[in-house]
Amino acid sequence: IEIVVVNNGSTDDSMEVLQKYAKKIRLINQENLGQSGSRKTGLEAATGDYIAFLDADDKWDPQKIEKQMLLFTPKVELVYCGINLFSENAQKIIATEIPTFRGSCRDTFIDFPGVSIVLSGESTSIFTRSLLEKVGGFDPELNSAAGWDFFRRCSKFSEFDFVPEPLVNYRVHASNMSNSFQDNILDIRKAYRKLFEDSYWNLSPIEVRRTIFYLETSFVKTYLKKRKHIRALN
Repeated sequence: IEIVVVNNGSTDDSMEVLQKYAKKIRLINQENLGQSGSRKTGLEAATGDYIAFLDADDKWDPQKIEKQMLLFTPKVELVYCGINLFSENAQKIIATEIPTFRGSCRDTFIDFPGVSIVLSGESTSIFTRSLLEKVGGFDPELNSAAGWDFFRRCSKFSEFDFVPEPLVNYRVHASNMSNSFQDNILDIRKAYRKLFEDSYWNLSPIEVRRTIFYLETSFVKTYLKKRKHIRALN
């Protein structure tokens, strides 16, 4: 296993902390290029046949990689897992989300608008380098929805599978639950416009309108869900 750490313009003591592990990791320091820019840098530096992301807000279970690697097959080039949402201050689990979608997920991205098909996005997934080469990486025009867009394009070429256990702990705090909600909505809308323009899906005008309706409805549900999680933090 190789560990590539991208310090994406942090303003805290990240570099000082990372220097302690300099012999065990490959450290790349860069200005803040956003989520997609950070992932692009990490992907260009990685040399492995399988790739996994670990975002700064998240923690892995020690057996995460081991359990997921057992599920790869010639048809399955992407495996993800469940997550625990936890409060860093209280050190308590707020909610547990268990995976749902496996097999061919091409239509799932249309049938379940606004839903995180691969739970918590990048930190729960492992995918093959060959799949990455087919998909072409993360879209730099997107930010918070770049992962959703990436997995949507992955569904063109691979089936998905999952480990049902919550092998990732997602750290929840007020800023990542509320402050950027409006920006996230705008980014998700942009990602869906890219889907509608993708000839692979070839959606009719009626299908597009229906998808947009359910997508907008999902924003309300997500808002209420976030409010519930924020209350759990306090």
